[in-house]
Amino acid sequence: MLVSTFELLVKPISTPGFGPGAASRLVAQGYFLTIANPNNVEVGVRLQFAATTPTLTLADTVVIRDVVAGNAGNIFGELVPTADPKKLTYDLSIPAHDTVLVTLLPDLGRDVQPPFGTPDLITTQYEIRGYVDISLRSPFNLNGLNVLLTPEHRGTFLPQNLAAPNPDFDQLVYSLPTATGSSLFTLRSVFEPVLPKNIKDIIDTSGGIQLSEKAIKDVTDNTVPTIPIGGIEQMFNQMAERINGLEERIEAAGKSFISPQERPEVGEQVVNNQAGNRV
Repeated sequence: MLVSTFELLVKPISTPGFGPGAASRLVAQGYFLTIANPNNVEVGVRLQFAATTPTLTLADTVVIRDVVAGNAGNIFGELVPTADPKKLTYDLSIPAHDTVLVTLLPDLGRDVQPPFGTPDLITTQYEIRGYVDISLRSPFNLNGLNVLLTPEHRGTFLPQNLAAPNPDFDQLVYSLPTATGSSLFTLRSVFEPVLPKNIKDIIDTSGGIQLSEKAIKDVTDNTVPTIPIGGIEQMFNQMAERINGLEERIEAAGKSFISPQERPEVGEQVVNNQAGNRV
């Protein structure tokens, strides 16, 4: 579900050779998204950032997640690549009745290219524009869950000479219009099974095999018990919990399903987690 556009900037706001040197400043601008969860359950979402000309890169960006106000609550992370090089994702969970702030910033801490002592993005004058998409990861819900989204651009004006005795700093903040025109978004699970009420609803004989009325009657007379929607939601919630648990196990085990002690030697046969000699 589309949220808004975004723009990351690290550029001068005036020509360096024009006027006094103090008048030429840089602007470093990032994207800020506030997500409020008014539900009685924890909600997991996925943010997708898409940019084409030029594309986003992991080296040029940093993501900060903040639930607790203040620097102590900042959790630094990175975007995750996808099969499409133009799109990067970021997953997070918002506790029930809580609010989280997600920030996508240009990485001004990177300084691996000359001239050293000046962040690389200041030297290259970084500028990226794209759009943001949000989707529901958990819990599975056919009716959808409401969240409140507030996108903003926030920037800081920096002096060209950061070593000046009296550096001139300033800030800007402005909100962005959302794709829905509102802060209220209803997120639904990506996979929504369609349960036909009648076998005739899914039989198409316009250009395929012709079915006789008797064949259709034989099938429709054998009714299939209806699966309660609540049961389907419970099943997918359990699947989501197992996937989340599996991800935690992978991280705890160094991204390995089994520990080195449990891994069998070449030529051994494993039965019920017990290693034995191959016959």
